[in-house]
This record gives sequence, structure tokens and C-alpha cells, in this order.
Amino acid sequence: MAVAVAAVAVLLATTGFIPRSTSASAPTPLAFSTYAGVANLLGMATVSQLVSGTISFGSDYFDMTSWKGIQADTWLIDKMEALGKPMVWGVPMLPAKRGVSLARGATGGYDPHFRTLAKNLVSAGMGNSTLRLGWEFNSPGFPWYAAGQASNFVAYWQHIVTAMRAVRGANFTFEWNPARGGQGAVDQQMGNFANYYPGDSYVDIVGLDVYDSAYFSYPGATMQFLNVQALPWGLNWIAAFGVAHHKPVSLPELGLGSSPSAPGSGPITGSGQISGGDDPVFISKALAWAKANSVTSLVYWDYGSSSIENGRNALTAAALRQALAG
Repeated sequence: MAVAVAAVAVLLATTGFIPRSTSASAPTPLAFSTYAGVANLLGMATVSQLVSGTISFGSDYFDMTSWKGIQADTWLIDKMEALGKPMVWGVPMLPAKRGVSLARGATGGYDPHFRTLAKNLVSAGMGNSTLRLGWEFNSPGFPWYAAGQASNFVAYWQHIVTAMRAVRGANFTFEWNPARGGQGAVDQQMGNFANYYPGDSYVDIVGLDVYDSAYFSYPGATMQFLNVQALPWGLNWIAAFGVAHHKPVSLPELGLGSSPSAPGSGPITGSGQISGGDDPVFISKALAWAKANSVTSLVYWDYGSSSIENGRNALTAAALRQALAG
């Protein structure tokens, strides 16, 4: 328990995090955090120790099972308030229930829910939070999956931002955040990701979620990272997109794969999703890319098969520690 308390102290002592920027050409130091599970401050503290105490902000997700979970997840807000750091929140655009739609949101029908959320955050002293509205909107598993509904997604996003900004004391940063491409038919259904961009007036930062996974054929860690860079909707694309729109870039989720892997993160083929396992090469290259491209913030996915706690994925933990120390 003494170790746990000391770890929390290290976490709370780190420097602050301000993701907003007026120009992608004005580089800022890379701010690092981790997601270790819902309100898992102890897990964050453990990662902080493993990577030399570099965590500087919190990252968590509101409950998407109901509108109440989205607009008034006060239990989670109270838990994360104890962190004493700025927050990056994953904000569901729709709950996982029947009878809701992006089309209805595009008319302003759900604006009151987001005004309530804004008031709750401001009341908790979190009016400066970064909000990842409808993160990974290109992923079919989310209720706000936007394929074929670009106009509805954009209009709904604009309604939410307008409603939340109007709340007294609000100074939110809004992050537009797809998952990386390379999903085959799913990418084809989405078409041009840029069509889903709500416009520079409604977005403060752009991000991309990146995991060390592939479908059917994993080429080995080095080649995998090169692929992730070069994909039509990959790392190089989001960097160029940020420059074109004068927006800073983040990596709000970076992690290992969750499926079978080859020894030493070598090449492997399979019938579905496959990965590099405990892959220090991929993680090191991702951190180097982030620094070279003036990425403002990065969140390591310390959860499930990607966790570095309790001796798991020790090579990845060492790679993170070395990259962040550098």
C-alpha cells in the first residue's frame, strides 16, 4: 500500500497539460498519459512509475449505455476530479439504445443533453477539458458510426459544440478523432474521412487512434509501422491534415494488438486480426514519429492485452520508458 500511495504522489506531482494550440506549426512538448481502465487512478500511478513519472493529464470515457451516462456520469467525474489534472474525455455522441440517430442529432434534438454535460463539467472545475466527441466514428461498433452519413455527422457535431460552448465557464477543447485506416471494406464504406470533418471553427485538435494490429497478414514490427504511416488514413495523413487545417495533432489511443502474434513480433498470417504482441519496436517507432511530427499529446492504452502492469509486456514498458526519457 505504501508503494501505491507513493506512486499516486508521483502522478499528482507531474506537470500540467494544455492541448489547445492556435497553429500546428508551433510545437509543444509531448504530453503523455495512459488509460488503465475506468477511473483507475492506481493503474495510472503504476504506469507513471514504470515510465518515470511522466503522466501529466487524465484520460477516460463517459458511459454510453444511456443519456444519463453521457450527460451526468457524476461518479466518474468525481473520481477523476481527485486526479487534479486536466482531463481528456471520450464523449459518446449517442447512447447504445434504440430510437436515436445522427440524423436527429443533426437537427439539434439532443442539444440539451450536451448543455447538461457542459454544466456538470464546469461545476466540477473541468471546464477546460478536452472532449473527444464521437471518437472513432469510422468504427462500426459505436452507435455514432458515421459511414454514409457525413452531412448528419458534421451537422450534429456542430450542434454539440455550439451548445457546449454557450455554457458559462466553458473553455473546452474539441478533438476530432477517427481510428487509423487499414480496415478494408470498412474504409471503403466510409469513403474520404475528410468529408466527416466538421470545420476548423468547430475543431481545436485532430487525433488518430493507432494499434499494432493487422488483418490476415502481419508483416513484422518494422514493416507494420511503415504500413501504418503510409495507409490512406494513417499517421502521415493525419499529420498532413493537421498542417493543412492549422490544428495540433494527438495520438489519443496508442497500444498493442489484442490478437495472435508471432514470436519476436515477426511476420504471421491468420484468418482475422493479428498483431505483434509485446512489441517494443512498434512502440519506439510510434514515439519517435510523434516527436518528429510535433504531436502534442499521447495516451498509451494500458488495458487488456496492451497493459504493461504486473510485468506484462515488459519489452514494451522498457521501450516507453526509454522513449519518454529521451
